[in-house]
Amino acid sequence: MDIEHLSKSQIVLLTLLVSFVTSIATGIVTVSLMDQAPPGIAQTVNRVIERTVEKVSPAGQTASVVTQQKTVVVKESDLIAQAVERVSPSIVRLYANSTEGATFLGFALVLDASGNLAADGNAIDAGDAVAQLPDGTRIRAFVTARDESSGIAFFRAATSTLDEKSPKWNPIAVSGAHSVLGETVVSLSGRTAARVADGIITSLIALKNTPLIIDTDIPEDSIAPGSPLIDTDGSLIGVSTGVSRASSLSGFISAAALMPKHEEKTEQ
Repeated sequence: MDIEHLSKSQIVLLTLLVSFVTSIATGIVTVSLMDQAPPGIAQTVNRVIERTVEKVSPAGQTASVVTQQKTVVVKESDLIAQAVERVSPSIVRLYANSTEGATFLGFALVLDASGNLAADGNAIDAGDAVAQLPDGTRIRAFVTARDESSGIAFFRAATSTLDEKSPKWNPIAVSGAHSVLGETVVSLSGRTAARVADGIITSLIALKNTPLIIDTDIPEDSIAPGSPLIDTDGSLIGVSTGVSRASSLSGFISAAALMPKHEEKTEQ
């Protein structure tokens, strides 16, 4: 049929058909290109979030909803700040005793709401320590078990605090995902004030009779005994222990080795 003899309705339908076929082809090509794109580009694209903003007309007028699409680019620095804010309530500082100016031993991670903690066993020679919560509350904590393969010491907090306050335990969130090379990670340290350092995972070290060690490019002076390693979601992926530092000064024992042992110990 000659296109010149088509009616207006037929021309409109033909135009719609061509647009539809073109849209499908464009979508197929886009998906194919994204699959072939380098991980860095794909990660950047995934961080572009589409948000819908609805505006409703003032009262007294006919209600109408106008939907607008606004593109918001989430910066990695913002993700890191949010991750640190999320994990901070789950980190406590350990001291040798309750006296002022007591020796700082390292960090401990809150495992559950009952006050079970995990720390670097190499930093604690005695069978107890004083745990200082983020709100300043201090409480005695006693070693209940040690895992020589990971270098982690498990603590159980006493039932009463040294400050006559009721402690509030905020369990740390543990990442269920496998760590991957090039992933952005954050370490927390600081003897008196919080200190943050970010980097990437540079190597995954598997040694005999030792849990997986996550090596990073985070400076060693930004890592303290028991320092947690978190991802940009604020979930724990590793902890610094004597075992991990013996392999690499910027290494961390994978959190996957931490939780199963804690669950087994709790059941007993």
